[in-house]
Amino acid sequence: MLLFRNVIISQESINPQARRRALIRIWVASALMLAATAMGVLSWLRDESAVLIVTSSPDGGEVVLNYRPTGANTNAYISDLPADSVIVTLRQDGFRPIPQEQRIRLQAGDTTRLAFFLQPIARSDLRELPRSNGTPYKWQWKYVEINSDPPGAHVIIDDVPTGLLTPANFVFDRGLHHLQAHWPNGAKSFKNVIIEPSSTQPNILFRPATYIKPEE
Repeated sequence: MLLFRNVIISQESINPQARRRALIRIWVASALMLAATAMGVLSWLRDESAVLIVTSSPDGGEVVLNYRPTGANTNAYISDLPADSVIVTLRQDGFRPIPQEQRIRLQAGDTTRLAFFLQPIARSDLRELPRSNGTPYKWQWKYVEINSDPPGAHVIIDDVPTGLLTPANFVFDRGLHHLQAHWPNGAKSFKNVIIEPSSTQPNILFRPATYIKPEE
């Protein structure tokens, strides 16, 4: 009986400590979850997203992010990307991107510009091409091709110059966007577009809306 009683007393002395440790672990896990949730809310409130502009010579290569095809061909403007590290490359039949890939870190609120050269693949070139076998991004409703007549207009998105000339391809974030086309001769055109799954226009054509008096 004495031995049995000692065992009971020993267990009672251990259980409170174990309970405290368990409660501490639960409290720490809850605190970490709350902190992560708060950081996510702050990121959303601050709109901590990034813009990536990818150009190539010649153009027409599909942008691949983290081995996932985007459906956006160069020259391409891709918005609403998370501020994070990303591997960027291009794919186009018969061409090799130079450099093969670029590893960058996108910064919240910033625009990052990358340039590639698409080199025709020689028959003797047996090197592997960059991977592009990931799950494609489902951005079809965000994708807009912007053209102009005449071509070569500077594209401005939400009052911010993109540095791209028409024709160019854009992946927008959801909502209303103000688009402008500025030609070298001073002519301008403006459009407002709403990016939504049911209302996005896949192609936009700009024509000069302002008259420029010809030089005499």
